This record gives sequence, structure tokens and C-alpha cells, in this order.
Amino acid sequence: MPSRLTARRPALGCVISLLIGIVVMSMTTARPGTASAEPEAAEPRVQQGDLLIDNHSFEDGTTGWSALDATGRPDGAAADCSITGTEAWSTDGTDSLLLKGGGACQWPGASSSPVAVVAGEALTAFATIRATTRAAIGIRFTDDSGSTVGRRTSPRTTIDKDRSIEITATAPATATRAVVEIQALSSAAMDNVLITGPATALGTQISKRMGFLAMGDGVDQDGRAIVVTVGTGSEEDPAKIIATDVLTGTVTQVVDMPGAVGSWTVAQNPVSKIFYIGTYSSGALWSWKPGARTATRIGPPPLKAFGFAYGLSFGADGTVYGGGWGEGTDGYPGASIWKYVEGDGFGSIAPEPLTTDANYTRWTAYDEVTDAVFTGTGTKTHLYGCNASGDQACTEFTDLLSPELQQAAWLYTGKASNGYLTMWGGDSKSSGNDYLAILKVSRDAAGDLQAEKVTEIKGVIYAGPSDIVDGKVYFNVAGETDNPLHSYDLATGEEKTITSAAVNIFSRGWEAMQLADPAWPGTTLVGWNSGGWLVKWNIETGKLSRTLTEDIPETSIRVNNLSSGADGRIWTGGYLTGGLGAVAPMRSDQHATYPIGAQAEGMINYQGRIYQGSYPNGRIESFDPAADGDPKPRVDCTIGNNQNRPYGLSGYHDRVYFGSQAEYGHTQGAFGYLDLTTGTCTTIVGPLGEQSINAVTGSEGKVFGAGNIFYSYDGTPTEDQAKLLIFDEKTGNAKSVVWPIPDTRSINAAATGPDGTVWLYAEGWLVAMDASTEKIIMKKEIFPDLKPGDRISGNYGQLITNSDGRIYGNVGGRVFGFDPDPSDQGADLDLRVLFDGAGPHIANDDYGNLYVAYRSAQLLRLDPRS
Repeated sequence: MPSRLTARRPALGCVISLLIGIVVMSMTTARPGTASAEPEAAEPRVQQGDLLIDNHSFEDGTTGWSALDATGRPDGAAADCSITGTEAWSTDGTDSLLLKGGGACQWPGASSSPVAVVAGEALTAFATIRATTRAAIGIRFTDDSGSTVGRRTSPRTTIDKDRSIEITATAPATATRAVVEIQALSSAAMDNVLITGPATALGTQISKRMGFLAMGDGVDQDGRAIVVTVGTGSEEDPAKIIATDVLTGTVTQVVDMPGAVGSWTVAQNPVSKIFYIGTYSSGALWSWKPGARTATRIGPPPLKAFGFAYGLSFGADGTVYGGGWGEGTDGYPGASIWKYVEGDGFGSIAPEPLTTDANYTRWTAYDEVTDAVFTGTGTKTHLYGCNASGDQACTEFTDLLSPELQQAAWLYTGKASNGYLTMWGGDSKSSGNDYLAILKVSRDAAGDLQAEKVTEIKGVIYAGPSDIVDGKVYFNVAGETDNPLHSYDLATGEEKTITSAAVNIFSRGWEAMQLADPAWPGTTLVGWNSGGWLVKWNIETGKLSRTLTEDIPETSIRVNNLSSGADGRIWTGGYLTGGLGAVAPMRSDQHATYPIGAQAEGMINYQGRIYQGSYPNGRIESFDPAADGDPKPRVDCTIGNNQNRPYGLSGYHDRVYFGSQAEYGHTQGAFGYLDLTTGTCTTIVGPLGEQSINAVTGSEGKVFGAGNIFYSYDGTPTEDQAKLLIFDEKTGNAKSVVWPIPDTRSINAAATGPDGTVWLYAEGWLVAMDASTEKIIMKKEIFPDLKPGDRISGNYGQLITNSDGRIYGNVGGRVFGFDPDPSDQGADLDLRVLFDGAGPHIANDDYGNLYVAYRSAQLLRLDPRS
């Protein structure tokens, strides 16, 4: 990016300035400051899409531009001013515009086509100039008649190399249009003319075919075999029920689920033939009758803080059984199961909760032989069987499981029928450490529920076993080419690999279906994966069919993270199903989306590559944003050590440092680094004890890590005070430091100022530390009104440095900035709130504009000058 010259900007009304007196103190004399007044941010109007300058990079020659004489001389002088397109130099595309004077024209210029403006709002315009003389940029405002009603021009500044110049001006009361004017002494080339308002919504950033987390089998209103799945959406695009004809592989119906984002469980009631769906991000039970154009949101079971509905199954009379998850710190009682009866509503069949040391019940399974409902828990493993009669009696069978399964985080899926219970559990990564466990269940003479272990098979992958068919269950095993099905005979204990059944998918389930077609006699196993591949394998004939289902709707994906790129674009990473988006600064018409990449919890731009901390495998991945074609991320580092969410990333010297949360069922986060010279990855487990590390920054040969007592996405903290990590690059030693503000559960964000001072934000407090002495030199409660909820996520807050010398942050959706050099403001931070209500994360472009997630799937650009 060329260097930039700027005009002085006036303070404008869409930014709140909070003048806070700061006294710089040593650690021995520092004391908390008094609370600041609660900020009242005046929200700027949000422009929908960019104010696009016509032919901004002159690929169409002079179209949309006119020559002018910047001195304002009579037409005779203007006639000597000329503009022409040139390919001799450019910064965007292949062409630029040449300003040329001569004769009476000393200051040739060019004027853009007009863009619409709103009176009272500030605009900032930019252009890149190549010249060896003086140049300037201006904004001229006009009314509806085209008459000039205002103009503001930057100082005419000597240009000695390629530079970006800019000007900020406020539209007068009668202004309706604005044009950008560029001028230079004698001659100059100009390119990439851009303009922005205070706040601009840039639209959906990532879109892709819907992905799927669950499948259910059944029949439609005409009795045809269908697979019903739920396409994952976002808060802007609802989840969708998608019915697909199993025989033809064609989508037969798509139904919106307003307010729901996705689902992990879909099943058809064998009695009523109604499909039931459990959703998340508005956790509830839904119902849908095949053929109906709408689905019905029944609501959540009466469990406090209920968040996800999981694991639907049905009793012989059509009673719906289900599990779920809720936030324990918000009052969810613990792992629970519930029932729903059509016409009667919700009820319970077991004590609430079954246990308090686990919050997940991801499956239920009804067995008709014992008239019992079984369930398993996570992220601490328990196995229960409960009477379906409603007497609240449950029996725990956890001790029948192997020590490996008892110590694992999950009993993740389960099915029951014919007096057998088949389950899948382990670390849930499908990498070889998960088990298929089978129990035979019965009742004794007294009617008490009994169980005995049949077998456990290691290495089985998600989603575990199929239904029982003719005394056998079918499944897939990790690490096998083309994923052939395996079978296990319940009577003989024989396991076989069915090489002809190379299904080549990780299915969301294997359902035994009767297809009523002579080409598919008897029972056919039907699977469906997250990408919409429909697979059928007939047990009798061995016939195999694989079909990529067409007509799957596209959807917007929630922006989970964002970063600038070395190519100048702003890149976004998608939630859950991943994906990447990229948009050029101030050109919302130059946007690309890529259906690749995992969910990025951390995302930074360093040494020409974008690095991501990816979930769920706890890896550091990277890609070249300037590479041709799809920028597919490569795996640079697998953190390992039971880590899965690398929230904190920072490039420092020849390393990319990371801090992470532990995976489910584990309590210690980690810190480490990827060595960019050797490619080696170093992980230090638990440097802050049972805390995660969610932000990192480097200064003076040290790296600082922000601790959070919430060590993982789930689980109850064992500590009550956050710690600060300090890692010495030279010695390789890591130590923890007591955080100076009592009752702080999480240090949310960290950044290094231009002078090397380390700035940290923690639950409303801003703290500055001298990196050399490790002494606190300032601490101030800047946002007493802004406190996190009961659980503090790893992406609650971020701080970044900007080209204007200020530090900007996004905490809890509040976007703000401050001056990290108090001498510039007479010992005053000059704290300013720019916006409230953003999504997580913040990035900046080469022009100093800020970007945050907005309305789930969009980006919002903020101009900090206005």
C-alpha cells in the first residue's frame, strides 16, 4: 500500500468522545480509577452498500470523469487541461488516469461522476497518486440542480512517490450529491478513487450450499421413501427442512424454519408420521407434516436456560423423547431428558437433572422390549436407562463401559431396538479413538431394568451404528480408503468388512429403509452426509448408489472471524460449516466467496499469509490471499494436547503465537507457537492452570497471554480470578502474573501500542503495561456499563492497532478507539465509541477503516475519522 497523506479532519457527531483523565502510575502507586460516565453512543446511519465511484480504477478510460482546471480559471485555461487513460502504471487493474496540464492550465484535475449523499454526514475520499509535484484531493457537494453548495480540499502536498491521499468533509444541509476532485501541479497519474460514509453495510460475505448436521428417514404424504434433513442457515437466513426422494435423489420440498439456525436431530414419528426436529440458536422442538408448506415451532421443554434440542426418539405410542444442552452458568440444571405428547405437551420421565457433572444429553433411544428410554451424557460420560412408564425411575449403567469410554468426554449417539442398545462414544473426532459399544438390555423377574455388555469395537467413526437389521449392525471405521461399511453379528460376534459397500462418506446416520422398488428389494441402508451426498446400499443385492443431491439451496453463513489480507482485501471466516469471503475496501461490488475452510476462532494477517486457528481439530492453518483460484488453507500446526479452539493468534518475530481453549471434557488451555522458519509447532499445556488463553500480543521479546477462567466451551470454572501469561522468547519460560483488578474472570483482549506498551482489556477495564518492566502504568474502568454474561466466550473482545496511531477495540459488540499516547492529548485517552451492536471481531484495511461483523452474516465498515 502506498504511504498516505491526510487532511486534518473535524470532529463529527456520529462519534462520541469521552474525555477521560489518566494519571500514569507505577505498579506500587497505581489504583483503580473512578468509573466513567456511561457512554451513550449516537448510532450512525448505516449505508446499505458502498458509494461506488463510477470507473474508479479507469479500466474504461475516462468514462465517468471530466477534466477540470483546479485553479478555477476561465474556460480558456480549462481547455488546456486534459485527462487520458494510461497503462503505464496502476494500483488496481491495469489502467490509471493521466492528468496533464499545459498552456494556461497549471493545475490539471479530474472530477468524478456524482454519488448520493445525506446532509450532515461525513464522507472520506481516497485516491492513489503518482507524481513528482504537488497534488490534492477534494470533495465538492451539489444540490439537486447541480449547483455547488460546498467544497473541501486537502492541502496541496508535495508527492515524491506513490501515495494515497485522502480528505474528509461533511455534506452541507442542502447537499444531495458529491463528486471527488483530484488535482496536481503540471501532471500526475491517479488510480483507485474510493469514497466511504461513516458506517456502511457490505452485505453477505460468505454463502454456500447448505450443509447438514442431521438426517432422518421416513415417508412423505404419498408414502414414498424420503430423507429429511435440515440445512444449516444463519440468523439472517433461516434453517430449512429439505425432503429428498430416496429413489430419485431429487429434492421434493423445502420449508423455512424462521428463527432457527440449524438442527442436530430429525426423526419421523412412527405413529402420526409427523417429522420432529430439534433446533439450536433458538433451541426448540419443531414439527412438520410432509406436504405442508410451513413448519410449527412447538417451543423448548420447560428447562431453564435450555439452548439445544438433541437426540429425538419415539415410544411405541408415539411419545417423543429428547435430550439437550443448556448453559450451566445461566441456570441449566444439568444433563436432562424430556418427553412430548401430541396434544398434551411437554413432560418429564426422569429426575431433572440426571446428573450435575454433565450438561449434554445428545441422544435418547427407546427400546420396545424393555419399554425404557436410554441416554448418554457429555462432557462427562454417564449411561442411564429410564422407565418409559413415567415413574421417574432410572438406572445407571456407566460401569458396564470400558475404562476408556468411562473416561472419555462423550457418549455421543445411540439407538435401541430388539432388546439391544448400540452406542458411539469417545473423543468424537472419528480419528480412531471412538468406540461402538453394544449392550443387551432386559428386565428381571421383579421388573427392574438390567443390562449386560456384548462388545466394544474401537475405531468406529460418526455417526456410529445403523439400525439393527436381521441381527446385524453396520458402521464405518476410521482411516479406511473409501469408507467401506462393516457389519457386526449380534449373535455370533463376527465382524466383517464389506469391501463392495465403499460408501465414501461420513454419513450423518445409517437408516434401514424399505424402498418399495424391485431394484431395491428388502432392506436398504441409506446415508446422507454434511455435503448432501445421498448413498444407498442394498443388503440383499449389494447394489450401491452415490448421488450428489442437486437443488440444495444456498445460504448466508454467519461471520465468525475476520482479518485484513496482504492482497488488501478484508477476509471473513464462516461459523460451523466454514467458508471464506473476501471484499475489496470501499468496493462492495468486488466480492468473492469460497466454500472451503473450517470454522476459524482466530484469524490474523502476517508475513503475506492469513493464519487461522481452526475448530474443531485445534489447528493453525494458513493460506495465501493473493493466490490464484480458491485459497484452500493448509495445515501448519496441530496443537494437540486436548485443545480445540485457538482463539488467540498473534504474529511476532518469526513465529505465530497461539492461545487456546481446551476441548470438551478437559480443563486446561494451552499456549504455544508455530516457528515460521522451521515449521515446527510447540505447545505448552496449562501455563495458567485451569484457564484458557484467548488473546496474545508480543513486545520487547516477550509474549503476553490473556487468561480466562472458562477453560473450555463447556464446563464449570474451578478458579475465580483471571491470570496474565508472560512468555520470554529468549529463555522459553512462561509465568503467570496476578491480574491487578479483583473479581476479573477474563482478560478479553490484548494489543501492543506503537511505543511497545501492552494494552489489555478486561471486563470494562483498560490496562497498560510496560513490557520491559512488566509494571502496570495505567488502569481505568472505561465501560462500567458493559459487563459480560455468566459465561465469557473466547471471542468476547479484541483490540487492534491502526494506521492513524490509535488502538481500536470491539468488546461485547461495542466498537471504540483511544489514543495510546497520552502526551498527544494532554494525558487524555480521547476515548471514542463508534458503534454498539456489532458482531465479534474487528479488522482494518490499508486506509485505516474498521470492519466488524454485522447482523450475523454481513460486514460493517466504520470510518473512524467521521
